[in-house]
Amino acid sequence: MKGKIGSKIRSMFFSHWLLKLVSLFLAFALWFVVVSTDDPVAEKSFQNVKVTLLNINLLTDNDQIYEVLDNTDVLRSVTFDAPLSVRREIQSSDIIAEADLTNLTVTNTVEIKFSCPKYSSQVQNISGNIEYVRLNIEDKASKWIDIYYNVVGEVAENYIVGNISLDQNRLQIQGPESAIEEISRAEIDVDVTGISRTSTTSSEIRLVDQDGDEVIRESVVKSLDTVVAKVEVWNTKEVSVIYEYTGTPAEGYQVTGEVETSVDTVKIAGPSQLLNNVTELRVNPEDLDITDADTDYEKTLHLKDYLPTGIAFAEAGFDDTATVVVKIEEIVERRIALQAENLQVINVPEGMTWEINGSTTSPLIVRGLDAYVALLQSSTLQGTVDVAAWMEEMDMTELPEGIYSLPVTVSLLEQQELVSAPAVTLSFTRQEESQDQ
Repeated sequence: MKGKIGSKIRSMFFSHWLLKLVSLFLAFALWFVVVSTDDPVAEKSFQNVKVTLLNINLLTDNDQIYEVLDNTDVLRSVTFDAPLSVRREIQSSDIIAEADLTNLTVTNTVEIKFSCPKYSSQVQNISGNIEYVRLNIEDKASKWIDIYYNVVGEVAENYIVGNISLDQNRLQIQGPESAIEEISRAEIDVDVTGISRTSTTSSEIRLVDQDGDEVIRESVVKSLDTVVAKVEVWNTKEVSVIYEYTGTPAEGYQVTGEVETSVDTVKIAGPSQLLNNVTELRVNPEDLDITDADTDYEKTLHLKDYLPTGIAFAEAGFDDTATVVVKIEEIVERRIALQAENLQVINVPEGMTWEINGSTTSPLIVRGLDAYVALLQSSTLQGTVDVAAWMEEMDMTELPEGIYSLPVTVSLLEQQELVSAPAVTLSFTRQEESQDQ
């Protein structure tokens, strides 16, 4: 009995399967027709809808300019109600948000009004996250400002940045009066990183205030947005600085030696055709005039005054001042006695003998700087008596016996000035008479 019942159930379930499939399809079609015919209304939203400002000429015709405050001309979200069929087709661009400046309030706000012309009868209750566009309205102003450049980066090794020229040095700006007054100048950054030859680069212009802070105002219009900069790159080399002075010190004074200075060499740069011709930096002697000086002469010079045209110092931040000192001392005079044992008598005529008549000679008198005069010491000073030379000077062909005063030759340094040469008294006798005695 149970088996027959199960068999009937299976027969009912698996028979007429095509009829059952058709019934399922018709049920689905009926549901779709019902839903489509009903077309339920629901809410939909769009993001970042731009508000269009109307009748802007009401401001521009009065030489005024506006700025939108706090980005109130962009709606974060706009919502509306529409049937399902519309919601499927509508685009963000179909929603119109407008603010008509004919409705400008005393607080400089304009109400935002919404519409959807494409589906005007089917879209309802349009609203945004804000209701008003807020404006800042000022008189329009303009002025010309200068363009400055800042060098960014480092050029290749052994090179420096030379001349930089801009294709435009000024530009005009227009905008709200408060913004134009705030802007002091325009600036660009010139990137020279790694370059080793003359190059050009285009740089974006930014506007800055008196403190160098950038001023960003969308309502400010520039006559230029970019500037092309031409950058010259120069070679470098190191040269000596030559210091020369003119004039003579006061009477009785003398320059002691080399000029002392705080800067002996400098690193310079310039175009190759100019740099190759520079081998030294020479100071004009007229700028170091020691005339009548009786103490050390000291002066501070600016080395840039002696740079050839087209040449510059290569070291960034180099202080071109040099302190120059010309040492000046008083001339001293000294008397020095020659000792007999340090005298050498030469070229004595044959057959004559000599001896010093007395124990000392007349003194040697010299003058000069103390450091040089002090080198002459009586105990070490050597002198030479040339008898033959003295006889020739005295026009003598023979030397009779007797006592004579002969000059003593002393070797001096260039810095030791001879004032009075020493002399020695010699007694000459013939050798034969001396042997008889």
